[in-house]
Amino acid sequence: MDQRNGGPLAQAVQEFEVSLVDMDPFFIHYTAYTIWMDRGFLHLLKTLGHPLHTLFAEGYGFPVVHCQLDFWEPAALDERVRLTTALVRLGRTSLTVRYDFARMEADGSLTPLARGESVHVYTQRATRQAHELPAWLRALTEGESRAPTALPHEQESQ
Repeated sequence: MDQRNGGPLAQAVQEFEVSLVDMDPFFIHYTAYTIWMDRGFLHLLKTLGHPLHTLFAEGYGFPVVHCQLDFWEPAALDERVRLTTALVRLGRTSLTVRYDFARMEADGSLTPLARGESVHVYTQRATRQAHELPAWLRALTEGESRAPTALPHEQESQ
């Protein structure tokens, strides 16, 4: 089950500043992007009304089984970055998430920095066995279902 009408099944947007911990002696360290991807995925789950801690409490999780990144421009210390995290594909037991990173320029424009993708498998934590995706995720592919793009208190800031 791929993107609906050419767009994502759901998405969430975050903005943050590049900090010193994200840097190596020259530029942004590539591992910062994987940490940001993790934060984006957690934010997406929260936006969908199912934060990871509640899934853990129910005995499930979403371990990453594949991750990739393409880089176009380096980010620099104190720059503002916009991360758009989009749910782009649902399988029977897995989902694919795309991460678009952009520098927020002073004039309000966005400069693409990188794009990442991760595949997560819905897994029972105790047995580490894959399970069919839950109904709340499968419902995103139904025509009448409309996934939120932000939590209600975040809509004003977007």
